[in-house]
This record gives sequence, C-alpha cells and structure tokens, in this order.
Amino acid sequence: MNTAIRTKLCAAIYCLCGATTLCALQAPAIAAADNLPTRRVSYADLDISKPAGAKVLYGRIEAAAREVCLLDTSTLVGATARDRACINQAIDIAVKHVNSVALSELHSARVIRLAGK
Repeated sequence: MNTAIRTKLCAAIYCLCGATTLCALQAPAIAAADNLPTRRVSYADLDISKPAGAKVLYGRIEAAAREVCLLDTSTLVGATARDRACINQAIDIAVKHVNSVALSELHSARVIRLAGK
C-alpha cells in the first residue's frame, strides 16, 4: 500500500477514534447537568437592573451554589475539581436563567478575573 494513503488512513482512523471518545465523554456530562441539585434563590427584594442589586444577587447565587455542591460551605480550599466544576456550572445556569444584563456582565467580569489568576 502506498505510504501516503496509509498515512491518511491512519490519520482518519485516529480522528474517528478521538471523535468517538469525545462523544462518549459528552453524554455523561450532559446527564450530570440534568441531575444537578437545585436551590431556589429569591431576588424579589432586589433591583437587578442596577449593579448593586446584581452584586447582591450574585452573592446569593454563589452561596447557594456552594451549599448544593459542597458539604463544607465555609471554604473552597478543600473543594475538589469536581466540586468547583459543579459550583461554576450552577452559577452559569443561574445567571443564564435570570437573564439580567447587569448580572451577566458581573458574572463575565468575575469569570475573566478568575481565569487570569
């Protein structure tokens, strides 16, 4: 068999195996998102269109996310990567669900700042 054809065939097989693996790993992640614990966070007393109200709500969302994802809510130091991923995912979902521009901007700024650490 021609080496160029063999190389292309091997590359195609590796890509197919990689794509299959990624698809297989994605299914449990989607299922895990559906099984996240939930906590209702009230914000009827806040004006979330203003930065101050959005900041208070963001704090409540963070606290609720820690409560449902961690046993020890006092610190993130002992949190595993899985716990932190749960917290981040819970916060992302809550911010999207509220659908407030001020809250989304605050969340984006915090995510960018955390990533820059």
